[in-house]
Amino acid sequence: MKRTIIKMAVLALLLAAGAVSVVFAQASGNKYVGAEKCKNCHSSAAKGDQYGNWKKEKHAVAVETLSTDKAKEAGKAKGVADPATDPKCLKCHVTAYSEPAGMKDPKFDPKQGVQCESCHGPGGNHVKARLMAAANEEEGDVFGGGGDDKPKQIPAGEINAKPDAKVCTTCHNSESPSYKEFKYDEFVKKIAHPDPRKSK
Repeated sequence: MKRTIIKMAVLALLLAAGAVSVVFAQASGNKYVGAEKCKNCHSSAAKGDQYGNWKKEKHAVAVETLSTDKAKEAGKAKGVADPATDPKCLKCHVTAYSEPAGMKDPKFDPKQGVQCESCHGPGGNHVKARLMAAANEEEGDVFGGGGDDKPKQIPAGEINAKPDAKVCTTCHNSESPSYKEFKYDEFVKKIAHPDPRKSK
């Protein structure tokens, strides 16, 4: 009975999120789904509220910063008339900006700035895998986390769980008009959003 309820809840989530077409039509394609989709599983305080932490960071408002006077001044010095519309700026201030439309879920919102997938890679396959895991679990929360006290072990290759300095320096480099020496070990601590259950 409990397993049936869990499967029904997962199916309802898939339908509500419009993910059925993604699961069946795009089974082999890994798409960018956006931070709002990540929020479904990554906003619980018990699990570290990764979404809430991201919303407090500068990354979350990266698109908005391109319209500020400071950005316009910096852009002018680099020959950019309008940072908010120039691909040289948007490639780092908008997640998946340079990716083809087919790589983005129809509900993906580019106005959310530097989202989770800028660092962790496209999340479509991760979402599908977690929902499938939840549907097949006898017990645990509907997202396959095994309850708030047991974090789920995510298989290698499903998502980039630990982005390294190479990921960061695709944008944090000397092409940026506001570039300062990038110290990965120092800066990564400022945006850290670990799952506290993994330290138990």
